[in-house]
Amino acid sequence: MKVLKSFSIGIIIFLVGSWLIFNFVTAYVPIGMTGVRTQEYALIGSKGVVQKDFGAGWHRNLGPIDSWVLFDSLVQTLEMTRRPDRDSIKGRDDIQVQSADGYAVSVDVTMKYRIMDGKAHNLYEDTGSGIKYKTIVRNEAQKACIALFGTMKTEDFYIPVERRKKAEDVKQLLKKSLGDNFVEIIDVLIRDVQFDPEYENKIRTKKLADQEVELNKSMARSAEMKGKTQLIEAESKKLVNIITKEKEAALVRMQAETDRETTKIKAEYERYVTEKKADADLIAATNEAEGTLLLKTSEAEGERLRNRAMRGVGGRIIVALEAAKNINLSDVTISTINTDFLDLDKMADKLGVPEQKRRIR
Repeated sequence: MKVLKSFSIGIIIFLVGSWLIFNFVTAYVPIGMTGVRTQEYALIGSKGVVQKDFGAGWHRNLGPIDSWVLFDSLVQTLEMTRRPDRDSIKGRDDIQVQSADGYAVSVDVTMKYRIMDGKAHNLYEDTGSGIKYKTIVRNEAQKACIALFGTMKTEDFYIPVERRKKAEDVKQLLKKSLGDNFVEIIDVLIRDVQFDPEYENKIRTKKLADQEVELNKSMARSAEMKGKTQLIEAESKKLVNIITKEKEAALVRMQAETDRETTKIKAEYERYVTEKKADADLIAATNEAEGTLLLKTSEAEGERLRNRAMRGVGGRIIVALEAAKNINLSDVTISTINTDFLDLDKMADKLGVPEQKRRIR
């Protein structure tokens, strides 16, 4: 039992000792940081700043032999503003410049920057501190902004394009000046601009005057356009009247032409009908005359033939027949003793029919 207890105590002492030794001989660099190691004594290697950057993780730290400094490796923000709640330092820190036309202008500037990759140990050798470079960045930014913003006229600060152009100029200037300090400029932004109250009143007065001038110009253009509009309306009305008259005249001409063509067609039709009717009447009259002539000729021929027949035996028969037709038995009293109506030969003799004709019959 004592052996087991002693073994457990030994294990615990070993683990604690190992942990203490590990923490004593190592240094930890958090994520987002870069470590710079300085070898204080030349016991193992050369004395001085080690010529490389150490990323996140565990690294050698041999007590008094090594010393470590950590730098922020992410993008950092420098706020130079008159608003204390947003400033990078306590108090007001905006860029105050005098414009090219002599007015005071306050500019709020935001700058994004970072330590160049693999250059943290060079930065440490150059500044000898882990935060001194931030003061250098601020001082260089203020000098560049004052120098370049001071070349702008006050009215230029109102123009976004001019502000962006000047911010780009500041960025390029800082790239050169801070490049030697191993700092990379990401971007420079002008966040806000505040003008001298006297200048703002002047600008306001000027803008009002400009607006009044523009208003007067607009009114003059409006009156001019109104006159042009009235002239256009009069010309349009005149043109409409001309077009209306021309349309009416065209309609009259078209109606006259239509009436003329209609009259012509009607006359042609009536002439044609008259001619055809005259032709028909002529044909009808000719046919009627020919028919009448034929009828008269036939009647004359018939009469001639009848007369000729009457002069012969047949004529006597016809006369007798007509006589027999004209006998009215209701008015004549005839004795059936002397006259036998059923004796046809005797009746024929009485009526004058020759004997030879009866035999022929």
